[in-house]
Amino acid sequence: MTIKKLLLALSLSFGLITTAVIAKESKEAQTISIAIPMVTDAQVFSQFNDKYPAMVNYFTKDSFSEITSFYSEQFGSPISEQTVYGRLELKFDHMQQNIRVIVAKQKNHREVDVIVEEKK
Repeated sequence: MTIKKLLLALSLSFGLITTAVIAKESKEAQTISIAIPMVTDAQVFSQFNDKYPAMVNYFTKDSFSEITSFYSEQFGSPISEQTVYGRLELKFDHMQQNIRVIVAKQKNHREVDVIVEEKK
């Protein structure tokens, strides 16, 4: 193989490798943002909404019934509602997503955890 052909082969190989790396990086750079609704006075302390399962944790002064009403307006009627150890758990089936809202009483506020899973 002549030097000219070798240089051409190397430059083509390098170009293909560079193109593949750029394509891979741009694909990985595409992130999603899963919208998780929150009450107006939410004080967020943890949020992971760039992939499923997505979740948000926040504090609010709203009551259990206000939180239940808010999420029922957002997602429709809960498919299940139960209180275990003082924690309210609401489950919703909404737009190809399983959504759980867990509300726990703290001293003078409520802690709300919302978990959104994609249906398979």
